[in-house]
Amino acid sequence: MTRDALEELLAGGLTPDRIGELYARSGSLVRLVARRWGLDCRALRARSLGLSITDPDIAAQFVRVVDGAPLSHLPADLMSGSGARCRWRCPDCAEEWVTSVANRTKRKSGCPACARERGLALARSRVAKSSPLSVARPGLVAEFVTNLSRPDRGLESTPSGSHDRVRWRCRRGHEWETTARQRVRHATQCPTCLAGLWTSRLEFQVAELVQASTGVTVSVGARVRRTDRAADEHIDLLIDSLDLLIDLDPSRWHSSHESVERDTRKLERLAGRQYVRVRPRTLGLLRSGRATVEQQIFLSTDDEHDPWSWSLAVLQVVAAISPSTRIQDLTPLAEDAALARADRRWRALRTDPRRRSLRSEHPLVADQLVEVVGRPGLTAADLTPAGEDRVLWMCPECGHRWEARVANRTLLGTGCPPCSYRRGAARSARPRPGRSFADRHPLLAGYFVDNVTHPGVGPGQLKPNSIDRCSWTCPHCKGPWIATPHALNQRPRGGCRGCSSTRMASSRRQRPSGSGAVQPTIG
Repeated sequence: MTRDALEELLAGGLTPDRIGELYARSGSLVRLVARRWGLDCRALRARSLGLSITDPDIAAQFVRVVDGAPLSHLPADLMSGSGARCRWRCPDCAEEWVTSVANRTKRKSGCPACARERGLALARSRVAKSSPLSVARPGLVAEFVTNLSRPDRGLESTPSGSHDRVRWRCRRGHEWETTARQRVRHATQCPTCLAGLWTSRLEFQVAELVQASTGVTVSVGARVRRTDRAADEHIDLLIDSLDLLIDLDPSRWHSSHESVERDTRKLERLAGRQYVRVRPRTLGLLRSGRATVEQQIFLSTDDEHDPWSWSLAVLQVVAAISPSTRIQDLTPLAEDAALARADRRWRALRTDPRRRSLRSEHPLVADQLVEVVGRPGLTAADLTPAGEDRVLWMCPECGHRWEARVANRTLLGTGCPPCSYRRGAARSARPRPGRSFADRHPLLAGYFVDNVTHPGVGPGQLKPNSIDRCSWTCPHCKGPWIATPHALNQRPRGGCRGCSSTRMASSRRQRPSGSGAVQPTIG
């Protein structure tokens, strides 16, 4: 085999392995010979199977080879399945990008910029599944600035359930970004304004419990003037009548190193005032040379989630500072009422009124609400449609009262227990099709008069072993007769008690000697 013959075979598209089979040689030997003669097997095969032959449209977008092949190669030198990374230029937008030849030919990839534009055009053509912001939440009209994800969308065209990131501006001029769905569904507000409130649900709960126990007014999120700079100190609780400042230090927000340093500096600044920090034992005491021991107090229990344990610590401070203040024990009902007031204050401060509630989603169930167990004062408009709150309900039909979770009433569809028992008993008393008393004893059903126990229920609605007292016409003497379907099912040939003795005597007279008893017939 000569050099020209090998070059012609490779240019025809044959692989070195196939050429080796024709000449009884191995493919490795053919490649070695081609390398000695200066022949590029892949480039020669590309003359018949290359990118310019198989995909001329893609070859027209070729710019140059980046890596994976000799930089001097052109589309005529590259196979259509080559892994060489090349630079391409889009004929539509003139955008250039880099990808392999195989991605262009095998995976049919194209210009990324055009693909993004097609995706945006498709998204614009889709019909929104939710109402626009201006309809879903008219109160957001004044706070809407621009749609960052889709600048072409405005307040009237941005769907309320979309994940488009929107820039908002509150009434105080603070700007922030969040999705349209977050603002509509979860009623989020300006984070700067919320952070400036410096309050938590625990603070409202402790304030209400202390106020209910002592009768003194407890302010939440108070501010006092600082002495070292023109700013205010943020205080969790303030009892103005005692000039007492109190900070609560839950581990969740006061365990980091930065928090400890900040709390220590604040304790030193307020060392000369009636100022107390209530802390869990796991945090330990703050190390301060200016503060007194009385200015830090530990919780009596390790349960930081119980607002009453924090309240007891505050009441201990109040009793030490003002022995004349009368502290009364709260009943469970009074404690629940205080926590309910704290919950309402917290919800009114942090979010708008609840859009989806038990009242709006399940009005019939909401009409049966009597009170929320442990949270008196809450109404159906304050409860979530499928919440875990236990509620006292009253049946509108029988007046029975019972406790159940809201989710049990709305998701599981439970109702009044006595009424459900009666409905279940009524269903179990009904016979299956083809198995009623009338189906089993069609002749006796003709003698039925009335159902004494359940008027209006006939043999076709009674089981054969039903114990309802029913009136019948005796099939023997045609006289009135009271019996249950169960008795007739056991003795279908029987009759009323009045004619039973006559029928028995007649049967004995008609019975011949040595023969069996003759069964009477109905009719």
